[in-house]
Amino acid sequence: MELSRYIHLNPVRAHMVKDPLLYPWSSYKDYAGERTGWDWVKTQWILGQISRNKKRARKGYRKFIGEVSGRAVRNPLEQVVSSAILGSEEFVEWVREKWVEKRAYHRDIPSLRQLSEWPGLLSIQREAERLFGKRAEESRRVALYLSHRLSGQSLGEIGSHFGGIGPSAVSQNTRRLEERLKGDAKLSEKVNQLKRILSE
Repeated sequence: MELSRYIHLNPVRAHMVKDPLLYPWSSYKDYAGERTGWDWVKTQWILGQISRNKKRARKGYRKFIGEVSGRAVRNPLEQVVSSAILGSEEFVEWVREKWVEKRAYHRDIPSLRQLSEWPGLLSIQREAERLFGKRAEESRRVALYLSHRLSGQSLGEIGSHFGGIGPSAVSQNTRRLEERLKGDAKLSEKVNQLKRILSE
């Protein structure tokens, strides 16, 4: 509703017309019942939020538009979560639980990465330090590897967190550690243990 109103008031905000009904290319006329010629404009869903009765719904929508007449209307898109979702915290959480795969590979899609549940870089680093020791080089290698594989952060973000190393160094660390894991059962078990802890 807020988004629909914001769009219909665009010509007014742009000082093109004083009344949204006067703007010829707006679908507001269809919503307000002033035009029925554009059958490809589907008004039912928005108007249905007001009333099932078409006449009452159109009257209510005009009132809804008029409520903010002459006042600045905040852009509802400023409240959009992850470039795609407009709604309450509960609604965003529902979308996340129902449609976004946990820890799926969304590193290159920032909007999905924001919605996915990933362990943070600091959490990964701390858990690796607990298992391997705070100053151990192995701890750093494993933390870098798990950050690359589990955090959903970009290589640049990971490198920056670990003292400003370059993206290629993060990738190289991952390749080397994966090779080692194939032949080192003890290390592999410890890394898997960390994965289990971080996935809880």
